[in-house]
Amino acid sequence: MKYAQSIIVLLILVALALSLGCGGSKTRASENARTQYDRAMEQYEKEKYIRAIEDFQVLVYNFPGADFVDSAQYYLAHSYYGNKEYELAAVEFQRLVNSYPQSELSDDAQYMAGVCYVKNTPGHYGLDQEDMKRAITALNNFILDNPDSPLVDQAHDMIAEAHDKLARKEYKNGELYYKILDYKAAKIYFQYVIDEYTDTEYAANALFKLAEIEYKQENYAAASERFNQFINIYEDSELVPGANEYLEKISGKLETSNVADDDS
Repeated sequence: MKYAQSIIVLLILVALALSLGCGGSKTRASENARTQYDRAMEQYEKEKYIRAIEDFQVLVYNFPGADFVDSAQYYLAHSYYGNKEYELAAVEFQRLVNSYPQSELSDDAQYMAGVCYVKNTPGHYGLDQEDMKRAITALNNFILDNPDSPLVDQAHDMIAEAHDKLARKEYKNGELYYKILDYKAAKIYFQYVIDEYTDTEYAANALFKLAEIEYKQENYAAASERFNQFINIYEDSELVPGANEYLEKISGKLETSNVADDDS
């Protein structure tokens, strides 16, 4: 009987020791995570972004259950951003949105993902603008998901600038084909600008060019319709006098054509 009691006592002591050991282990893990976070933030604040990236990565991958892991993920992304590695920064910001959607940093991270795509786009409009298209998608999603965010106005402004840049690229492509008299290709580009980037100045220019193409191809009825449409939509445009001049020419040509038809 005493032997059995001794065994029970021993088991209780072992269980208690294990329990205390696990608690101590969790405490040490928490302390280690906080130490790691403080070390990473120190590097970040000193703008030593490469070191900060390394330290935040250790925290994010080794302490996924830490209370402040979303903050670590956020500053990991910002460290890439500070180091001008915008593509990687966008990935890390989006990872925060996907992995920690309830985080109070999620909306800012979603916005920053769009900013990163803008930053990663080549400056010249004629170069590859795929990241600018990604930026528009990301920023539109941000606006839909966070309509009350104070960053919404800035997101709208960036989208407008992105549209302007993309519209310019497509318009210049159309202008190039217009100059080499490939009117069929030019029409495709100009119509695309009108359909996709109506909110930009290039939409007005594209509509004017489409009207000019119709005129040059002697499609006078279509040209007249286009020029009148242009005047009605863009009545304050500096191109309106030019549109009126074309309409006068078209009127004269149509009269001449009608007289010729009567004589025949």
